[in-house]
Amino acid sequence: MKKFIALFFMIVSFSVAANAQDRQKEIAKKVQNDITALTAYIPLSDAQKVEIEKGLVMKHQNLSPELSEGRKKELVKVVDHYLRAPLTQAQLQKLDANPKLVKQLVSE
Repeated sequence: MKKFIALFFMIVSFSVAANAQDRQKEIAKKVQNDITALTAYIPLSDAQKVEIEKGLVMKHQNLSPELSEGRKKELVKVVDHYLRAPLTQAQLQKLDANPKLVKQLVSE
């Protein structure tokens, strides 16, 4: 009986670990798609990419259908800050000229 219980817990732990790894891969892919869309429009340095990536990872980790509207708005503000902080004034002006891209990066 103890062996069955131990086996059950091992199976559950492996499935949870596999699910977490799949989620991390999915998040990494979404972040890479966002970075690619941004760099296609605005050239970024490697340091800028790293800083913006932090905000995008946070967005994809926290964005879920169960999130309330108030929390979504706060998340959008934080991600917008991470997006704009490393950019130069010229890059910000170019980004602001494309509201569709901004919306894609901060809220979807």
